[in-house]
Amino acid sequence: MSGEEPVRDGCDDAPSPDDDRTRSRRGDGYGLALRLLTGRSYGTIELRRRLEREGVAPDAIETTLARCRDLGYLDDRAFAASRARVRRERGWGPLRIRAELHGLGVEAEWIAAALRDPEEPDRDPVVEARRVMEKKFGAQTASDWRDRQKRYAFLLRRGFEPEVIAAALNEDDQT
Repeated sequence: MSGEEPVRDGCDDAPSPDDDRTRSRRGDGYGLALRLLTGRSYGTIELRRRLEREGVAPDAIETTLARCRDLGYLDDRAFAASRARVRRERGWGPLRIRAELHGLGVEAEWIAAALRDPEEPDRDPVVEARRVMEKKFGAQTASDWRDRQKRYAFLLRRGFEPEVIAAALNEDDQT
């Protein structure tokens, strides 16, 4: 028995982290980036972070990002505009949208452009805050100070500016 080969259970055939096959898969960031970008849009920084987390080599990440930008698959301006529009439709205010985009690594210039939304140049933030408030609390006005505070806190968490919230609540009192 001492000169025999140990019994293999098939597990030894799996590639180790240092195996050439595994390294080449990690090195090919472009294929991974395409798979990720077909699911949803990404900002440059967000996609870089994801590729790093997946173990793609740093030089391959830069090449991949450049190639995706050149082909039009990666566009921070379009990403910011799309994300801002979706968040606005879900009732998010500009402060919360700005914070999310900033956290995703989008440049301030593209964030400002996304918040201006050229498709809705006359969008009134007070009307938007009222719409969000009515969706949550109904059309009736705040019954007392405590109810008014609830509405204020809700809109603040949603990312509306204090002046906009005050105007929306005052409009609510006048209707």
